[in-house]
Parts: sequence; structure tokens; C-alpha cells
Amino acid sequence: MICTVQELPVVVDPVRSAGRLAAVRRSGLLDSAPEESFDRLTELTRELLGVTACMITVVDGERSWWKSHPGLPPLPGTPPETSVEDSFCRHVIALDDALVLDDSSADERTRDSPLTGQLGVRGYAGFPVRTPDGQVLGSFAALDTAPRAWSAADLRVLGTLAGVVSTEVALRESLRAAEVQRARAEVVARAGELLSAGLEQSAVLTAVGRLAVPALGDVSVVYQARRDGRVVPVSVRHRHPSRQALFAASETAAVLSTEDPSGPGRVAATGLSELVATADDGRRSADAPRPGTTGHGGEGLRDAMVALGAVSHLSVPLSVRGEPPLGVLTVVRTAGGDPYTEDDVRLVEAIAASVSPALDNARQFATQRDFAARLQEALLTPPPAPDHLNVVVRYAPAEQEAQIGGDWYDAFVQPDGSTMLVIGDVAGHDSSAAVVMGQLRGLIRAIGYDSDAGPAEVLARSDVAATGLRVDAYATVLVARIEQVPGDLTTRRLLWSNAGHPPPVLLDTAGEMTVLERRPSPMLGVAPGAARTDHELQLTDGETLLLYTDGLVERRHVSWEDSLDLLRAALAGAAQLPLDVLADRLLQRMRPEAGEDDVALIAVRPYDQTRPPPAPSGPATIPLTSVPRPGR
Repeated sequence: MICTVQELPVVVDPVRSAGRLAAVRRSGLLDSAPEESFDRLTELTRELLGVTACMITVVDGERSWWKSHPGLPPLPGTPPETSVEDSFCRHVIALDDALVLDDSSADERTRDSPLTGQLGVRGYAGFPVRTPDGQVLGSFAALDTAPRAWSAADLRVLGTLAGVVSTEVALRESLRAAEVQRARAEVVARAGELLSAGLEQSAVLTAVGRLAVPALGDVSVVYQARRDGRVVPVSVRHRHPSRQALFAASETAAVLSTEDPSGPGRVAATGLSELVATADDGRRSADAPRPGTTGHGGEGLRDAMVALGAVSHLSVPLSVRGEPPLGVLTVVRTAGGDPYTEDDVRLVEAIAASVSPALDNARQFATQRDFAARLQEALLTPPPAPDHLNVVVRYAPAEQEAQIGGDWYDAFVQPDGSTMLVIGDVAGHDSSAAVVMGQLRGLIRAIGYDSDAGPAEVLARSDVAATGLRVDAYATVLVARIEQVPGDLTTRRLLWSNAGHPPPVLLDTAGEMTVLERRPSPMLGVAPGAARTDHELQLTDGETLLLYTDGLVERRHVSWEDSLDLLRAALAGAAQLPLDVLADRLLQRMRPEAGEDDVALIAVRPYDQTRPPPAPSGPATIPLTSVPRPGR
């Protein structure tokens, strides 16, 4: 036996249909202030027809808003509105045509309305106000406090003027649509700016958030997908700045997970866009969070969207060449806006695709930077501890946004007991420069250790060897050697040779700074075989020798003389400080605020061998975040 079930027709309330309510939101007329263009039409109608009042109403799912209502004051103590149930206009919407009543008190649809009982309306003739696609926003109506037999001429006037109101609505909608298209076109055009947002992935993602609001929505959150499964907000923007801080602390901008059943976490896991048309749709469609997840992608995210007043939210992946998403862009439209459509999904996905080159650049940069950083870390070895010298080394990397440099230091003891110091900077700012730096450092170290050669000879032989071995090296290098003077425990002999590098600095025990400026020889890689010269100076106990790379002293738009004045000021009163404290202080005071370049530093101080040696220095590598700056 087969049982058939007859499906009952679905009754759709025309007042609360999704399409009509979206049209009302799009019009922007609900809750809006009086406007002269509408008030002129209603006043003109009162004069032409001799009626008590004329009104333009806009109706949503709950109330009828009186946009213009000369001659009809609102109910005492209430806004210029009535509920949908008490509104005459709802019948205009239901009819999709004019409602004409000679006496509203005699019609069962309107006799119990406060407009009839409290405001004394009797005669009523209302015509639909439509959008260009035919949706009825509300009505244009004439009202009388006495019963009225409406003539054909009366109705022609009302119908004509209702058409004028509809035309005004259409014009406004066209202007708004044009503005939306202009804003979207601007976003697409500006997407190219992301290529100049920087080489840091977080900077590119932050720039995406700036593009998204207000062109794509009222709110945007850009998330970064981490390898540990976390989906972390890196940019939070609200079109109203006063609400941005509150929103940034909400669940919407919380750390999510790729295990979330929906929301940005799920988009990061699947690489598929997710569209939630309304907050209600989200409550109905989202599943409960899976065991062990954060829950932000389920109830937490839905509750945040409801609190935000979202009518729709859209999340699209930010990917590179089909790889797992590096991030997610979530845009939100709040009350007064239209829900996102499939057309919007395609638009936002197109913008996300235009982000791909900038993200790819950032990813490649991150790979190069991490490689170079690991290489530099491996090469930045602790300094030796000869029995007559205190040697402190420091390396401070550039800011994340800056490029990787080829700065390095080295210090080792030669077979005859002399201490060799090397400071250098390879031209270039990428992984290739870091590789060349490693090769050149190894050459100089091997040549310097294998012989008792002085600094000039070490530089000359290294330059020739690098050329012969096809090490494509262009670098400024300073090599120094410190020897004990036979029979003199208080004096050291300093020899140095400079291949285009910033000159050494000597700080005597009285705090006087001297720049050991000598004519440098060419940098390595420029003129192999060029003559190089050793320079000599006597060092006494307590004096401090400083070797450094140009990142310590060079500034944009600052002359060399002024940079030396800054260095002199940074060293004021530092002559008697422990050497490691002096080195840290120098980095703190001299590094440019933006940290635009790496800095390598060697500080050397002979000490009295009849006294205990100084305590070991601190770490050689100083992470940027551990180097405080003035005013922080």
C-alpha cells in the first residue's frame, strides 16, 4: 500500500517577505529624518485635494514609519510610527495595489486601528510606493477626518504623485548602486597597492583589512592561519571608529581554530568560501562545535554576529598558488545593509585572488629571512677569552619588515697567541648575501688562522682567494689583530686594515672618543690584488676598542659628522662601565627607531693581568625585542 501525502501550499506573508524587507533596508528610508523633497509632495497633495493630512510611510516587518506626515501628528508619546498590525499601509502591501476607503471605521480591516479610533481618520486612499524591481516599500496616502467619497480625479492625482515618490526612490537607489560600484571598482584598483604593503605577511594582511572597509562591508577581520591550527586575527576594522575597540575585543575577533565546524577557522581548513546570509540563517545552519574545539566557530561566533547586528557575513580564503590558505578575510554587513549575495562572493574572491602576488612575495621573503637568520645564528659564535683581553660581541637583527643583511663579526686566537677580530658587511639583502657572508667569513677565518699574517695580508689573500674560487663577494671588511708587547703587561699592539669599512673607534679611560680614521683600501671584490695597508696603535689597560657595521651609525638624511656626534653622545660617561653593559647601552641608544639594518658590534678592552678577569659577557645575539629604546 502506498501512502501519498499532499503538500499544503506555503503561505508567504507579503509584508515580511525577504525580498521586500531587503528592499526596505536598501532604501535607507526607515528611521530617517524628514526630507524637503518628500514634504513638498505631501503638502502639495493636501492643497490639491483639500484633505486633512497626507503621508508617506515605509513598512518593515514590525512597524510603519511615517517618513512625511503633514496634518497628522503622531500618537501622544510615540515616534512617528505605528505597528504593522495597526497600519493601513500593510493592506496596500498585501493588495499590491491601492487601498481606497470612504470610511475606515466601517471597514473591518481598519476600524480597530489607533489611526481610526485615536486620531479620527475616516477617509483614506493609499497607493503603493515601489522600488524599480517592483517591491512595495510602503504607501503614499491622503487622509481625511470625515468620511469621503474619493473621485476619479482624486485617485488620478494620488496615483501620479505616488509614482513621483517611487521615481525619487528609484533615483536614490541608482545613486547608491553607483556609489557601491564605484567603491568596489576602487577596491579592485587599489588591490595593486598591496604589493607595496611591505614584505611581512602580517603587513599585507593588515592592508587587506584597510581595503575591505567600507567598500565591502561595515566590519572586516583578517585572520592569519598558523601552522599549529590557530587562526589568529591580525587586522580588525569597523567603519565607525568609536566601535572598533569594542569590536576588536569581541568573540568575532577571537583566536579561532581550523577544527571549528564553521566560520573563518573552517574556511582556513577547507579553502572554501562561506556565506551566511543573515544572523538567523547562521543560527539555524551552524552545527554544534566538535569536541575539543574552541567553540568560537560555532556558538561563540554566531552570538558575536548577533551582538554586532550582522545581517550577513562572508569569509573567503587568502591563498597562494593553490596551497593551504595563509589567511582568511571576513567581511560583515550590519543592520541597514543588504545580505551578501553570490555576486558578492565572486567579487570578494576576485579581490582575494589579487592579494595572492603580495602574499607570495611575503611568503618568499619569510623563507629567505628564516634561512638567512638560521645561517647568521650558526655563524655568530661566542668570542674567545684570551688572558689579557675582554671581548664582547653583539648582533642585533633588523626589524621584521626590513630586509636581511649580510653583517657579521668574528673573533679567534691565532697560533702565536694574537687575537684576530673581523667585522664585515656583504652587499645585498637576501639569502644570497647571507650565503656569500658565510663563505667569506670562512675564507678569512681560515687564512687568518693558518698563518701569522697581519690584517692587510689576510684581507689581500682573502680577496684573491674569493675571486679565484668564484665567491661573488662585494663586502666591506675590517680585520684587526691585538698582540701583547713582550715584557709589557699593560700595553697591547693593535694592527688593523680596512677594506672600505666604517673606521674603528677608541674610547680612552677618561671617556674621550677617537675615530681611528685612516684612508681605507678598496672593499673586497672590487680590485683583487690591490695594495692594502696595516695601521698600528698602542692599546693600554682600560681603553675600549669598538668595531661595528654601518647599521649602528648610518641614518637617512644625517651626515657622517652628525652620526659621529650621536655616537660620541651615546658613549658619554660609559668608559668605566663593564664592557657588556657598554655594548648593550650603545645598541639601545644608537639603533635607528625603525631598525632598518642589522648591526654587528665587537667591543674589546685590555685588562690588568694582575687582577681577576672580568665576568663573562652576556649573550652575543640581541633580539630586537630585548633592546629597549628611549621613551619605551
